[in-house]
Amino acid sequence: MIKNSYIAFFMAVVFLQLTSCSLVSVQNKNLYDIKEDINLNAINGFNAVDIFKDDFDKSVWVSPESQCVTMKSEYKEVFADKASLRVKWDKVGGGCKWIGIGFGWNNWMAKDMIDVTDGSAVQFQVKSVKGSFSNLPVAFAFEDYSGVQTFYGYNKTLNKGMFNDKTWTTVTIPLSKFDFNKDNFDIEKVKQFIIQLEGDGDIYLDNIKIVPQT
Repeated sequence: MIKNSYIAFFMAVVFLQLTSCSLVSVQNKNLYDIKEDINLNAINGFNAVDIFKDDFDKSVWVSPESQCVTMKSEYKEVFADKASLRVKWDKVGGGCKWIGIGFGWNNWMAKDMIDVTDGSAVQFQVKSVKGSFSNLPVAFAFEDYSGVQTFYGYNKTLNKGMFNDKTWTTVTIPLSKFDFNKDNFDIEKVKQFIIQLEGDGDIYLDNIKIVPQT
């Protein structure tokens, strides 16, 4: 009799526990709640469209030959956001074999650009520090993480009008101009964007980004 009473008591306790558990609302959650930033300027799912905005950080570099080229942040002459870059160079006068600046944007992470090479372009704005000129003595390059580079030189078809110290001039380089098939360039692991400097110049440079080609 006592044994049956214990069994009945045990069953009653189990019933009450099951009943109370059924009243609890359970919400499924992932182990980590990840908030993804949505880039409204993304192109075909490619989010790393901003090569340079206003951050002169570890992903931006300049050749160490200061007698040939200097680069610094500029906060007064700005096209967009808070800062631009002032780049001043004289390759011949400084006696340098090669000088340039580079951008390992997106924290030097490998960029998969396979979905933006068709129908997109690199675009940026340039303003002369003093006076005006029609030729920008530079060449542009992308480099992958195996060290392969593909170049395209500046020509006057990439912008409208002359460069001057009054207004910003937009330069647009279609990505189709770069030979990404050269030397097995790895378009899925792009390291950086490089601007090779020739001759001499003194400019403000701002707002380097990848945009849909119109």
